[in-house]
Amino acid sequence: MRRLVRRWRAARMGVVVALAGLATASAAWAAAPERFEVAAWVDHFDFSRHFDTEKAEGWAQILDHVQETGATTILWRNCGGSTMRYQSQIEAHHHSSQIDKRRIADNRPVGGWVRYGEAQPDIIREVVRLCKERGLRPGIHWPFEETHWAGWTIGQYNLEHPQFWGRNVSGQPWWGRVSLAYEPAVQHKLALVDELLARGVEVLFVDFWRTGAWGPGYEYVEPVVSAYRQKYGTEPPADPKDPRWCRHVSEYVSGFLRQLRARLQASGRRVELAVGIPEIAPLSDEPLIRSAADWRRWVEEGLVDTLVINYVRWDKKSPLESTRAAYRQVLDAVAGRCRVWCPVQQYDFTGCGLPAYEKATGQKGEELAEALTRLAHREGASGISLECVDYNNYRPAVREALRRLTHGECRQVRQAGE
Repeated sequence: MRRLVRRWRAARMGVVVALAGLATASAAWAAAPERFEVAAWVDHFDFSRHFDTEKAEGWAQILDHVQETGATTILWRNCGGSTMRYQSQIEAHHHSSQIDKRRIADNRPVGGWVRYGEAQPDIIREVVRLCKERGLRPGIHWPFEETHWAGWTIGQYNLEHPQFWGRNVSGQPWWGRVSLAYEPAVQHKLALVDELLARGVEVLFVDFWRTGAWGPGYEYVEPVVSAYRQKYGTEPPADPKDPRWCRHVSEYVSGFLRQLRARLQASGRRVELAVGIPEIAPLSDEPLIRSAADWRRWVEEGLVDTLVINYVRWDKKSPLESTRAAYRQVLDAVAGRCRVWCPVQQYDFTGCGLPAYEKATGQKGEELAEALTRLAHREGASGISLECVDYNNYRPAVREALRRLTHGECRQVRQAGE
């Protein structure tokens, strides 16, 4: 009996020691420096002139190219408009949309259609595998759009559900987006999320700049209008940019994000939710008016893990200092409640990317990429986002500057007080 008691006490002591070890390890993990992220947006369709984008070998070549930037997270485009670029079982594919009639050049002897919905193996599943194999975080870049700037890539769900189409103030329907005021439309989107989760993605990035020309002006649908009348006792304003109307429409977007967050949590895995906001600073209601994006509320509610600054409006007379001030506004507004990624943007559609900085300062692209990365790092951001890494659009010298800096001086997030 005494021998049994001694054994029991020894076993109990072993458990205590093991638990203490786990607690120490957990504390050490929690205190470990956070990696400064380099999140690369990848639209693999844009590589089709250089690699075979329907084959695993081509996807690996794309990742090789993107990794030259020092990327740590890959945000791979899952769709064009609302046509999917993988073997979706519930939505139209990239080549099968009734109005997607674009032909593209590729590197095969006989040019033809790209059929991403038929690619073997499944594109998203294989890219996730390749990312994990390389030590990269596999993520998805999911534009909020359902048509690419009002003209292309309408999905089958839109075509089959005209009763859910958006409407303008005069009541004219627009097939470019189904309204989130209709629960079946929300459930369709969540089912698409389930397909991505089943493929192992670890980051879901919802991009509110790419809305396909959608905005609060297309939400004059019956449920939204009726709710407005009930809430305010008057007809909705004729001006779709009216701040009260835009905030009313944003309630439906926020409701969708709540359900999206719950879906990610129900997966049983840690899946990061990031949102990209255009024209976010200097702080104003512009994101609300443009895309019903009430990002400050989302941060307050804890709906998002990471806030991605798509771009800010900076002053041409003091490009870097005004950029710093804009980032500071966002970081102060967030106040540590979520992570923030700042842009090092090669695209210049907005006049705010690297080419515009080059023109305003006379400096080289690689010098400005370093300056913007250091600025984001010094101000306490959690990383930078690269929109979008296409073939050689970030020049070799820029890619090398980013890789060297984010694998050296800016490898870890700067801690408060440093």
